[in-house]
Amino acid sequence: LTTFENVALPLRVLGQPESEYRPNVTELLEWVGLGERMNALPSLLSGGEKQRAAIARAVIARPKILLADEPTGNVDPDLSSRLVHLFAELNRTLGMTIILATHELPLLDKFNYPRMLLSKGELVIHD
Repeated sequence: LTTFENVALPLRVLGQPESEYRPNVTELLEWVGLGERMNALPSLLSGGEKQRAAIARAVIARPKILLADEPTGNVDPDLSSRLVHLFAELNRTLGMTIILATHELPLLDKFNYPRMLLSKGELVIHD
């Protein structure tokens, strides 16, 4: 499947016609920096591009909860910031709960969300 087809897959499975979801998938791919790679096959994508496509596929159907394990691990700092902003917007506008696991704590300092830190085997909750 192309990048577009991969991201659109959850909507296809839900039975939505392509004419309805094409603009949303295209806009989301542009937002995560894959607009130019919409027709690329996975074998032609870098690791970071594959990760961004996976994130886009995970959010396109607007789930109530998103579990994101190191979503910024293979991307540059600018794109990491954009992705975290995307998660914040999904939370703000759609009420989507985002549970994000990361080692990049400074990236989260821009946001005022509760945090749970695992330190020496103990879970510490910060509001």
